[in-house]
Amino acid sequence: MPKVSICIPTYNNLEAFQRCFESVLMQTFQDYEVVITDDSSNNDIKIYLHKHSHLKNIFYYKNSTALGSPENWNEAMRKAAGDYIKILHHDDFFTYNHSLQIFVDLLDNNPESDFAFVASRNFDLKKNTVLSYNKPSSSKIEEIKKNPIILLNGNFIGAPSATIFKKTISSIFDSNTIWFVDIDFYIQILLGNNNLIYSELDAITIGSSSTQITKSVESNKAINIFEYFYLLNKWNVKKIKNSDFEHSTYLLLKKFNIKSSREIRSLNYKDSLPKDINKSFIKLYREKISNFLKRKYKK
Repeated sequence: MPKVSICIPTYNNLEAFQRCFESVLMQTFQDYEVVITDDSSNNDIKIYLHKHSHLKNIFYYKNSTALGSPENWNEAMRKAAGDYIKILHHDDFFTYNHSLQIFVDLLDNNPESDFAFVASRNFDLKKNTVLSYNKPSSSKIEEIKKNPIILLNGNFIGAPSATIFKKTISSIFDSNTIWFVDIDFYIQILLGNNNLIYSELDAITIGSSSTQITKSVESNKAINIFEYFYLLNKWNVKKIKNSDFEHSTYLLLKKFNIKSSREIRSLNYKDSLPKDINKSFIKLYREKISNFLKRKYKK
């Protein structure tokens, strides 16, 4: 069995996939397998990988039906055989040739932990420039350890590509979510074992482009509002007022200019929510948001 399964869920973007895959092949740490689950509408990635067919640690799976995000991520993890799982989205890539070694060392040197992450740099793929770095403070790390649900106030861990975790964990990415999907996944893990390990080395580069799924949903009012309250309910946060989540709730509603229960009722959830979310479920969150809005805020 390999030490690490590098899971690359991919969809259509051959150029991005090539960059990602080539960053894997340059790694000095060699005890890994690569699991590729392909949601593409074409065979470009399959054809590209044919020239690497001599590599016995590369496993390619073309999904017969597109699974979508995040179920394609779960599919890659289900097929993984390694002790550790390293999600690597196809827009992202290892920063250095020893990046994988950095990830592995985090868990090897901290056997009591199930989950670790590194600093990451956000990279504009079109302009070929670094936009920013995600490097949370030690106090923020301690805050997350104390209460993992605080991640709903901000994703200080970063994208899944910045993380590594043990295969033995039972967590999966919640298919009811798109925008908050990574935060929910981290909370699942850390509520079971809050021994969060972090390295300030920017071992991963997160590619930013207009084709990212997050770009298509970050301004979707219905998805943002619903998912936030869905997760508050999922993680049993019953009280918003005077809680750790009061300010972030206010900022979210203010961002989308939600001022009344009428506006909640008018949101178009039809094409935004999973089909198994029924009307009574939607009503629950409308009521919870409406109750919060009863408190007046100054702009």
